Amino acid sequence: MSLFLEEMFDQPRAVRDTTASYLNVRGEVEGLVERLSRREFRRIIMTGMGNSYYALLPSWIKLNKAEFNIQMVETSELLYYMLDALKGSVTVVVSRSGETVEAVKLAEAVPKSTFIVAVTDNPKSTLASKSNLIVPTKAGEEHLAASKSHLALLTALHMLSADFAREDVDYEREKLLKVADIIENYQRRGLNESKYIGERLAKCSSIVIVSRGPTVSSAYTGALIMKEMAKIHCEGYSAAQFRHGPMEILGPTTGVIVMSGPKETRRLNVKMASDATEIGSPTVLIDYGKEGRLENCMLIEVDEPPDSYTDALVELPPIYALTYHIALERKAPLKFIKTGKVTYVE
Repeated sequence: MSLFLEEMFDQPRAVRDTTASYLNVRGEVEGLVERLSRREFRRIIMTGMGNSYYALLPSWIKLNKAEFNIQMVETSELLYYMLDALKGSVTVVVSRSGETVEAVKLAEAVPKSTFIVAVTDNPKSTLASKSNLIVPTKAGEEHLAASKSHLALLTALHMLSADFAREDVDYEREKLLKVADIIENYQRRGLNESKYIGERLAKCSSIVIVSRGPTVSSAYTGALIMKEMAKIHCEGYSAAQFRHGPMEILGPTTGVIVMSGPKETRRLNVKMASDATEIGSPTVLIDYGKEGRLENCMLIEVDEPPDSYTDALVELPPIYALTYHIALERKAPLKFIKTGKVTYVE
């Protein structure tokens, strides 16, 4: 089995282990939540780079709905343009390695009144050493594009945001364990089922991945994974933004992957898949099988997740399976060539 597949098939274990490990730091998190409730901090800022940044989106939406003063900002932008915004804030810095250059520089430059929460797989990292609280992920060693580590980040952030919003964390834990089962169930059959679709998309010159709400996170991440591993031009979009001009690129050489996403906007995303098919783009809908088949649209079925904020975990594994088949068809090496797993250079 290839290293890419080994890391992909380890995703359910990473979700389960990260869920369990979060319980070990709940006491510290609860102390921070009490301080937030007393308004000891001006705001919460969430930050990361690459897929670590994209992983923030579901939690950012949830906490905004819970009426927190919360911002989501790319780490490089914070470092060079917005350091003053960190004064008196809780800053959640996400970095799998804990050694990402921007994350380390930010941790070294923040005002003294900043409370840093590090979400990382490496508790011995530079970022962790400069943080006030470490929320661990348990992806384990990973060499290729973020697969199990990304789902671990989504898992840890889901638990953290649940605590911030004073939700029932045990209930959220059960949801995530169900998600791990859904992913495992898909992986038992998904690699073979997606082979034809991947081979068809490999003939495209470009691919777009679209969704709405929390699963825009997975559209962005999926596009990054395809660029890194399959070496194909791929972009992630909000489906709403995609209608505002970018749809002009659709046609026989542009593949479209639509994640049906949360129930609030699912009908709009299914309509996007139908419209892209009518325009003539090879189109894939990742869905829960409720609508039946759209004419001429390729369908990938996954089990329905427990809620809107876990959609991002459930709808990503099919992207990894498609990436694998696209890479094989294009004879891409399924590894980093020009960059690397950890970015040490700005």
